[in-house]
Amino acid sequence: MRVPIFVVLVTALFSWDCGNTPSSGQQQQRRPVVLVEVETARRARIVETIGATGTITAKNEIKIIAQTEGKIVLLDVEEGSRVKAGEVLVRLDASVLAAQTKEAEATRDDALANFERAKRLFENKLVSEQEYEQARLRYNVAQARADYQKALLQYTTIVSPISGVVTYRGARKGDIAVPRQLLLTVSDPATLVMEVPVSELQVPRIRVNDQVKITVDAYPQVKFAGKVRRVFPASDPVSRLVKVEVMFTERDDRLMPGMFGRAELTTSAKDSAVVLSNDAVMTSATGVATAYVVVDSIVERRELTLGIREAGRSEILTGVTVGDKVVVVGQNALNDRMQVQITKERSYGE
Repeated sequence: MRVPIFVVLVTALFSWDCGNTPSSGQQQQRRPVVLVEVETARRARIVETIGATGTITAKNEIKIIAQTEGKIVLLDVEEGSRVKAGEVLVRLDASVLAAQTKEAEATRDDALANFERAKRLFENKLVSEQEYEQARLRYNVAQARADYQKALLQYTTIVSPISGVVTYRGARKGDIAVPRQLLLTVSDPATLVMEVPVSELQVPRIRVNDQVKITVDAYPQVKFAGKVRRVFPASDPVSRLVKVEVMFTERDDRLMPGMFGRAELTTSAKDSAVVLSNDAVMTSATGVATAYVVVDSIVERRELTLGIREAGRSEILTGVTVGDKVVVVGQNALNDRMQVQITKERSYGE
């Protein structure tokens, strides 16, 4: 009996198809492999900081203002001069005021004599009470005038109330000083502080005596040590910023009032925390932090609990342990349980 040719062909094709259908395991192996870079979770010190900028000022700064008019006969200090407390800085010509003071004192002495005579006469009922009161009033006015002239005379010699450095000079020898004119400013470099504005949302994390690192534009490679001295008790209603006063813990003659600086306020720190680069941490639309961990060439998507955040890295409280290999490059092409191939294991900072 002869079998039709087309039956033979159909049977052969069916047998070939059945023998070459891949198993489910073979299909799993044929899924595309994603190339990724990973970072190994490790323990390290991590510090959380708040950055802010401000201008250096002297907490103890004195403005020396003229209280009377006169020609300046002594003013030898200039910007940068160091002065001591009690040192004479400015002297005005006192000849006119000295004469006026003597005249006022003579008038006072005459009024005093008249008052004492009127008092004796009043006690003996030889003058009226009104005449006695007028004599007493004239004496009081003369005394006040003499005291005023004496005070003006004393203002012609100006001494420094503090030890420090002259940071401003507004007059020169030979100038005519007038009342309320700013002549000098003296700052104590041992009391330098920097006021920095921070967001009111960050204020709860700041404490008095928190450590601060300060850099200034004049010395960008130097870190000056400081600490939080106080947090102002009010927030600006427009900017929503609160002033924080930072004081320098060590005196440094390179620092001067008016310098612009940047402060890093340390709000918390851990010496041994599980840390990961921020490149490894993803945040979902609902605010959940996640990361992909490679286990036997398969990625697992894990939810993370974050702790201290530092520039460039974060503390991982849960979700990742020390030694886990976490994807830092290639996450956008991943889904949970996908197969990956590690092309590079990099260290933090690369």
